[in-house]
Amino acid sequence: MADTTTTTAGVMARSAPRFYNPLSLLPSLNPIALIRMMGFLNFSNFSLSETPPLNGKVAVITGGQAGIGKEITAQLLLHGISKVYIIARNESRFLEAKNYWHENKGLAVDDIERRTEFLACDLGDIESVGRVGHELLEKLLRLDILIDNAALPTIPEYTLSAQGIETIFAVNHVGHFVLTNILLPLIESTATAHGDARVVVTSSSLHMGCHEIDFATLTSPTRTKGFAGVDSTYRYARSKLANILFTRELTRCLKERGIGNVYANVFFPGNIPTEAMDTWKELFGVAGNLVKGAFQLFGQSTTDGATTAIFLAASPEVERCQVRGKYFIPIATEEKTSKIAEDMDVARELWEWTDEKVTKTLGRDWQRIGRQQTPTPPHTE
Repeated sequence: MADTTTTTAGVMARSAPRFYNPLSLLPSLNPIALIRMMGFLNFSNFSLSETPPLNGKVAVITGGQAGIGKEITAQLLLHGISKVYIIARNESRFLEAKNYWHENKGLAVDDIERRTEFLACDLGDIESVGRVGHELLEKLLRLDILIDNAALPTIPEYTLSAQGIETIFAVNHVGHFVLTNILLPLIESTATAHGDARVVVTSSSLHMGCHEIDFATLTSPTRTKGFAGVDSTYRYARSKLANILFTRELTRCLKERGIGNVYANVFFPGNIPTEAMDTWKELFGVAGNLVKGAFQLFGQSTTDGATTAIFLAASPEVERCQVRGKYFIPIATEEKTSKIAEDMDVARELWEWTDEKVTKTLGRDWQRIGRQQTPTPPHTE
């Protein structure tokens, strides 16, 4: 009898015994190309000075109070965004960020107060994300830019979310899936009334470290990769792969429905030594410290990371060149992904798996309710 194994799409198929080759799914075997894809070579295809005025526009960003997100929010404010809503768990970090924007970016305190608003949310909890999503629909008449940025880094603990999903995956993928789909009708109506709208998703070059999505392990009560450091890194890579697959399936869905003026793209900010990297020391000891030290010497800055996000969120080039479902590295440079990140069968199955999990919590009509709540923005030329 022929052996049966599970394919990357989670479907049982007849095949010979499979031996995992970690090189087989890389986008290239050229070492220079891989170094470039991993963000160790910097390009400059966009400058923040090229950002058009954002007056009148509204943005929502997850994790906009810390790390790269704090710099993205700063740039949105500096370029005239009418309002930016920041979704995160920790309001104290938001208060610290407001001081940073005032003291380091020269923004007036009353201006920051007027143009920013914090919404507390646990992105790992589907119910919490659903609540905040609908709260935003009640507040907003338009939404020009959605930036799905927040992420749990590699963490030593293995836990499950309130809905029984591995926590890193729940926060980094599932939470953003819920938020984006609830807000999507408003994003679409904004694009219709005002010309275009953008969805920007933060991923990582570490997505290349995940060669499959085994859906059964996403709800495993225990680690599946043994040593905590290896397991945590794999779980993070898996969530970042999911970010790319989600963006590409979202792009396909928009195209299928004839929505041509909502541009969804995904980017790797770069090798940026933020506080999130401190967990590498917990997981790998001295080696983890060395990695962060190397990034401090050879990596990118938070401004570099934010520049790519702003390019995708605001540059007219995205609309002019019809950039959709693409993956970018620093700075504003389109790049290849791993082969599985291009597999639209896996992308569709991931979407369906996630939708099923969300439906169990929010109910069968959870996406349709968002459409019923969406106001019609006044049309402007």
